[in-house]
Amino acid sequence: MDKKRIKSNQSKIRTIITNAVCGEATETFQTAVYITTDDKKPSKILGCTIKNTEIIESSFDEISPKKMDITVNGRFEVHVWYEASGDTKVAKNIVKFSENIQLDKIEDNKYYNKHVLAWINKSPNIVGTMVISKDGKPSISVEVEYEIGVEVIGEARLNIVSCNNESRYIQKDEDKMFDSVLAEREDIFEDDDD
Repeated sequence: MDKKRIKSNQSKIRTIITNAVCGEATETFQTAVYITTDDKKPSKILGCTIKNTEIIESSFDEISPKKMDITVNGRFEVHVWYEASGDTKVAKNIVKFSENIQLDKIEDNKYYNKHVLAWINKSPNIVGTMVISKDGKPSISVEVEYEIGVEVIGEARLNIVSCNNESRYIQKDEDKMFDSVLAEREDIFEDDDD
C-alpha cells in the first residue's frame, strides 16, 4: 500500500457548526424633524446638533428563500438654537425612527438560529434647516440623513471529511511541505527589504 494514501476506514464525515453572515446591507435614510417653538416665530436659526443616537432593537419582518426584510428601530435627539424677538432660545426633540431594510441572501445554504446585528454606519447629520408654519404654529424643520448597516448571522453546518492520521510518513511529508513554504516566504521578505 502507498504510504501517502489513507485507508478509507480511517476517514469519517464530521459536521462543523459555526456562525456565518448569510445576508448584509447598508442603506441611507432621510427624514424631516419638526420642532414646534413657542408662539413667537423664529427670525433666525443659530445652530443645530444631533446627540445620543442609538439602535433600540432590530427584528425580522419576513424571511423567504430569496430575501430577508429587517426592521431597525432607534432614536436620536435634535437640539436647535434659534433667535426670536431678540432672544436666543433652545428647543429639543427626541426622534424615534423605524426603518425597513431588505437584504438579498448571500448564499442558498440553510442557516439556523438567525439573528440580526444592526448599527449606525453613518451618524445622523443635518442636511438643512428651515423656519416653517406647521398646523398654524411656528416650527423649525430639520432635514436629517443617516446610514444604517445590518448583518444577519446564522448558524451554518458544514460537512467535512476528517482523517485519522496515524502514519508517520504522512506527517513527515506535511512537515517538509510546510518547511519549504516557510523558506519561500523568507526569500520573498528578504527581497522586499532591498
